[in-house]
Amino acid sequence: MPLHHFMLADIAGSLLSVCLFPLFVLVPGYAVAWLTGLFEFRRRTAAFQLALSVPLSIALCPAATYLAGRFGSKSAVWCLYAALWGYALAVLVGRVRRVWAPAGLMPRTAIASLAVWMAVAILSLVDLQIGGRAYFPAAAFDYSVRAQFIHSIAATGIPPANPFFFPGHPVPLRYHYFWLLLCAMVQLAGGGLVSARHAWIGGTVWCGLGFMALIALYFRLFAYRGPASFRRRALAGVLLAGVTGLDILPTALLWVLQAAGMHGVLPSGEWWNEQVDGFVYTALWESHYLSGLIACLMAFLVLWQAAGQPAMGARLRYVLLASLALASAAGASVYVAFVFAIFLLVWTAAALAQRRWREAAVLVAAGLAGLAFVLPFALSLRGAAQGGPFVEFRIRQFFPLDALFQGQTIGNRWVRALADGLALPLNYFLELGFFLAAALVWWKRYRASRQVLTRAEAATALMISTSVVICTFLRSSVIGNNDLGWRGFLIAQFGLLLLAVDVVSDWGTEAGRDRRVFLTVLLVLGAAGSVYEIAINRFYPLLADRGTVATVSWLAPDRQAGKRNYAVREAAEWAAGAAPGDAIIQFNPHTASQNTSAYLYAGRQMLAADDNCLSTFGGDPALCPASITELNRIYPRAGQTAESALDGVCRNLPIDLIGATDTDPAWSDRRSWVWQQRPAFANGYVRLFRCGPR
Repeated sequence: MPLHHFMLADIAGSLLSVCLFPLFVLVPGYAVAWLTGLFEFRRRTAAFQLALSVPLSIALCPAATYLAGRFGSKSAVWCLYAALWGYALAVLVGRVRRVWAPAGLMPRTAIASLAVWMAVAILSLVDLQIGGRAYFPAAAFDYSVRAQFIHSIAATGIPPANPFFFPGHPVPLRYHYFWLLLCAMVQLAGGGLVSARHAWIGGTVWCGLGFMALIALYFRLFAYRGPASFRRRALAGVLLAGVTGLDILPTALLWVLQAAGMHGVLPSGEWWNEQVDGFVYTALWESHYLSGLIACLMAFLVLWQAAGQPAMGARLRYVLLASLALASAAGASVYVAFVFAIFLLVWTAAALAQRRWREAAVLVAAGLAGLAFVLPFALSLRGAAQGGPFVEFRIRQFFPLDALFQGQTIGNRWVRALADGLALPLNYFLELGFFLAAALVWWKRYRASRQVLTRAEAATALMISTSVVICTFLRSSVIGNNDLGWRGFLIAQFGLLLLAVDVVSDWGTEAGRDRRVFLTVLLVLGAAGSVYEIAINRFYPLLADRGTVATVSWLAPDRQAGKRNYAVREAAEWAAGAAPGDAIIQFNPHTASQNTSAYLYAGRQMLAADDNCLSTFGGDPALCPASITELNRIYPRAGQTAESALDGVCRNLPIDLIGATDTDPAWSDRRSWVWQQRPAFANGYVRLFRCGPR
């Protein structure tokens, strides 16, 4: 077979996605801000307008898209965007000379930061191809699932179906997928040139750009110190977003263990402990959580300014925009929105206690309207599905310490909890590094000044403390991951970033020289941690194939990941042209963790993605065993015999394509269907068979 240029195709598709995304994350925000006069938008510079338009679009468009699709149709969604595009175009035509003023739209440093981020994001997430081997990044472990969700949204509409479970009929997706709605819109806009995966990569680029713009907005509208220091502080904030904690230190120890012959190195520098994820990791691995954070912070920024509006009509417009942003946050990241909602409740109580009646009324109105907007989505999450409780009490774990308790009985759980509690200072010092030290320096200076906290400082401190308390003593168990503790901490991290900029900005003064060397060391280590995260995400699969690091179950069971992944993608490319968009494809559901390659490239509905049909994402788990029992006839466990024909399974299950890979037990049995049936497609690692009338 001819050699496919998958990496070049990924780069081209991702760049096209990046170019299409402004239709959904730039133009709508510009149109809404101009129409509503948000933050005196019409009088602002072009740079401010661009900086506001991106995070505002990210905050408003997911909820607006959901509501238009849920209560209208796909046509209603396109009509909504067409109206916004038309309005923005009419505005721009009338002001083209002012927009393209000689002074330029953005400083060169800002343009350079955006260009570097775009290159990092795209090259980190596309397939790395070396001849006939293709290596997806480690982050594909997560975003392969999101790619399937995006495809399902584009194919089935709103509400979408769970792409991993088909018990004879579609089952609603149970997930916070609002950010993925915009990715699906880009996939549809790109036609066959933009895949669901390319749309995700383009969205990652724009989420990062939106977060950078939001940082600048906070230093202009929330923590403003005057025009002389604004650019310097905004740039410092953007650069500090690329700094993480001291993860590089335990990661270095893991490399030492790896050199000693032990399995030490992990596919991410964040995985050594209960995660406090840096912004770079969050953007590359799970940009939907970053979009939820942007929506939360954008809502608060709007509410921050709303109470100061003298006219009732203006306050109502601000409340409406903030409530839509809160709905987007809940639909994009339930966990981030949950923590932020608690912060808003406490901030509202503080406003009432201080008799700031207008501000309290604005906060209450926005909260109630936001609940009304997100209620249809929240109701769709009900019903039978696999998974544990949303919230339960649990002290944040410290994995190195917990390793000492391995093999202990359940009766020692309180001893373990006590040990984790005592380890919290060390835990957070390693996870936060520079930001924790900077916050302590900031607090020391505040206490020494004997001044009262400003309103912005009080809000920042409350934002941090609320997030830390919740994410320290509560966890989520819907899946094995503690997504509440991991993602909800992003709110505290943003507040710590604001404080850190204050500390960094004072380094040139006499007061700023205190502990400057120590902070600089922590800063360098934090930056090194982010660089390492980018590198290990990109090269871990390649290093695993070469024997430098251990293999992992979701990557490959051996050192042939590159060749096998290339073969799976080659088969998926054939299936994309040979099977209709609504075809159902099935691979072996008996996976140790997940079939990452199939999730990433299939772009089709699956009957049962794993032994539990991934019913965590929707569908009645009780309907899964019947499908698995039938599939066991052709996908037996190791040591058991597969049937020699597919007729029975094809007759009993609604499947269009059945796939076999060289790691399936049936592959090694020459009497099985894998070798007795005639494949529609075959290469050295994958064989696809038609199953059904299509």
